Amino acid sequence: MTETIGRSCSPVEALRSAPEEDRVADFRAKLRAAGQEWTGNEPDELVELLTKAAAGDPRLAAIVQAGGTLLQDFLDRCQQKSAPDVSRDLAGHLADGRPLPADVLEGLTPRYLIAVARLADPGREAPALRAAAGEDTLMTHRDGNVVLFVPVPGPGTGPCTGDRLVARLAQCLDGRGWLATAERDRARLVDGFDEASYVLRLVVAGLRPSGAYTISDVLVEYAVTLNERVRTDLAAVIRPLRAHKVLWETLTAYVDSDYSKNKAARSLFIHRSTLDYRLRRIGDVTGCDPTSGRGAQTLTAAMIAEALQR
Repeated sequence: MTETIGRSCSPVEALRSAPEEDRVADFRAKLRAAGQEWTGNEPDELVELLTKAAAGDPRLAAIVQAGGTLLQDFLDRCQQKSAPDVSRDLAGHLADGRPLPADVLEGLTPRYLIAVARLADPGREAPALRAAAGEDTLMTHRDGNVVLFVPVPGPGTGPCTGDRLVARLAQCLDGRGWLATAERDRARLVDGFDEASYVLRLVVAGLRPSGAYTISDVLVEYAVTLNERVRTDLAAVIRPLRAHKVLWETLTAYVDSDYSKNKAARSLFIHRSTLDYRLRRIGDVTGCDPTSGRGAQTLTAAMIAEALQR
């Protein structure tokens, strides 16, 4: 008795000092069974399960009650820490496909237009893009691009739907950037973001004019470059041309002019005969004649594939 005066016992020591030492093992077995029932979501449920496991033993029940309060506080804090803070960047959460609380998901519009824009002057054009999209639009940035999630009104709820909405956004480009869009239900927003992002990469790599694009505008490029093996083989076709700066610039101007020799020659400030000579050299280096329909398509796809690998 004198050995315990002025000395507090830990909960485990209190259990072990009891006459029935096997109740510790029995209690641990009950805890394991309780652990199988707990879903891992609600701290209150865990404390309730522990209390049931200690039923019939006042000393165990007292320990569980004391420790349960501390455990509940600890688990509550863990859940707060792990819960996504969507208030700062909801659009970023949607683009990344992160899990969202049920109440946040339910608050989303049923359908969105996802727009990914490469802007010439983001500081000036991004606010204009946001204003054109509407006040309920969610905006973020990914890989140097502006990303918008624009609520799509239901039928009969407003004039700014579909093509009109895209046209309004495209006006903000000021003829110097690109916009890729896709529409998706709120359950598939990350899929729409991935599609629009890839379309934008194809448009930029393919030297398309400034404007708004969807997957329907790049179906061939999308289908060809989506296969990694095909993309690698195409890049290998065009890569030798990288060693010839003048020829690379010539092909770029030729593609950019929509395969018009006159326009390409003017943009390069060279004579038409000089352009013809360079195009023949491009055919010698790559094995594809850029003046033929098939050769031009192959070289264009090869340029896109090479750009995607960089």
